[in-house]
Amino acid sequence: MNKRVLSVIEIGSRAIRMSIVEVIDGKISILEELRQQVRLGKDVFNKGKILRSTINQCILILKNYKNLCDEYKAEEIYAVAATAVRDASNVDIFIDNIFSNAGLVVEIISTTKGTEYVYNAINSNLLNKFKRNDEYQAIVEIGSGTVEISIFNRKCIVFSRSLPMGALKMKMIFSDAPNAEEGFFNYLKAAVERELRNLKREIPASKVSAIYGIGPELELLTKILNSSENENYINKKDLEEFCSKIYSFSDDEIVHKMNVPYDYTDTFHPIIFMFSKVIDFFECDKIYIPKVNLRYGVALSVIDSPDKMDFFNKYKIQFKTTAINIGRRLNFDEKHALKVTNLALKIFDETKEFHQLCDKEKAYLTIASILHDIGSSLSDSSHHKHSMYIIKSQDFFYLEKREKNIIANVARYHRNSEPKSTHPDYMELSPKDRMIVMKLSSILRIADSLDNTHLQLVKNIRVIKDKPNSLIIVAYVKGQIFTELYSFRHKKVFFETLFGVSLRLKIKKD
Repeated sequence: MNKRVLSVIEIGSRAIRMSIVEVIDGKISILEELRQQVRLGKDVFNKGKILRSTINQCILILKNYKNLCDEYKAEEIYAVAATAVRDASNVDIFIDNIFSNAGLVVEIISTTKGTEYVYNAINSNLLNKFKRNDEYQAIVEIGSGTVEISIFNRKCIVFSRSLPMGALKMKMIFSDAPNAEEGFFNYLKAAVERELRNLKREIPASKVSAIYGIGPELELLTKILNSSENENYINKKDLEEFCSKIYSFSDDEIVHKMNVPYDYTDTFHPIIFMFSKVIDFFECDKIYIPKVNLRYGVALSVIDSPDKMDFFNKYKIQFKTTAINIGRRLNFDEKHALKVTNLALKIFDETKEFHQLCDKEKAYLTIASILHDIGSSLSDSSHHKHSMYIIKSQDFFYLEKREKNIIANVARYHRNSEPKSTHPDYMELSPKDRMIVMKLSSILRIADSLDNTHLQLVKNIRVIKDKPNSLIIVAYVKGQIFTELYSFRHKKVFFETLFGVSLRLKIKKD
């Protein structure tokens, strides 16, 4: 029996929460969960920084949490922080103080990484199973600092957006306005409707078969609306009636009549109000509150982290979907991008003896190939450089910043220029990562040359080892490929120099 104990600490806008879990043969059981209220969100959304008194309070809480972890003999402690800490002007001071005084390394996670964790937690135990391949479901997490909306199908996340209108942040923004208390919900309604109108232009589907609501306020709501504590379903009609009922309630009435803990009162009503607006937007009747959270998602990622050999197979659909969605937003040449990707991956698979890269690097090549020409959306001139900047500015699930920089550089070198020591973005990479960029970009250059006209004249290829240091690419073509031949002769040179082989192209009619 494989058994271990680990702890996940989440430093949120209103509380620091900890889950101590036991993992037995890959299954997670919660041993203990703790929550301590803090005013991080109020500090940051009002003052722009975390006050010293709040930092000291966080240190004390985290010291106590760490002591409890020691009692449980937790082998690993993972501490993560999101919106409030990330947005603080003194975030570095906060992180350093926590490490120096509590001995904990805090990871600042992006909204993309947070969505990834929550999606993993929900996907591990779907409450509403998919019935069709074209069916979509949504995750809605309304927090203190942001609203996270993600749409997924049975295979991967197809859309994700972070809206800067969390309940506590909106209250802080509106707190100085005249008649703040009376006019807040009119202001909130206008803000939510504006964001949802903008969202409608981007999302792949405005109708979903089920919505999963995430957050402690929504878990409280299920207890209020349902007689059974195990119930994780909300009836849409009940939600609408509840929103009408509490519209005129004061904070004290919400506490005493609804049994809502006092420290939730400043966000409970706004979060329920915003959640109901999102439900209306998606026109969905199936509303689930699965009672999972970011901490559970972090724990899942720890115990289910794929090795390098399994990485591509596990996430390849996600990578391809994300890259194609980025391309479509910028009106890219999809047929060319997918043809180049197909050719690049074939060359990658059939030249492993030379490049000796693994499936993780294959994932990088997939994204770089799909997006290599994306810079043309800005300008054809120097579009390879624009491609690099665009890729660096995007978010990719299951990839770190370092990996995104590798992908961006691979796309940057698909054209004429080879990597040079005078290129700052390239030189920022480690020597090992620079070598990955060179190997992958040498493959991408060849693949791009074989669709130089963007007409997909090369239908398929095979790579044959002719001699120990000689390779032949057999291209099955339809029509004349004069431009591709010229481009191939030019672009193959980098591959030949890098691997010390000669490369020839042999044409066969398809």
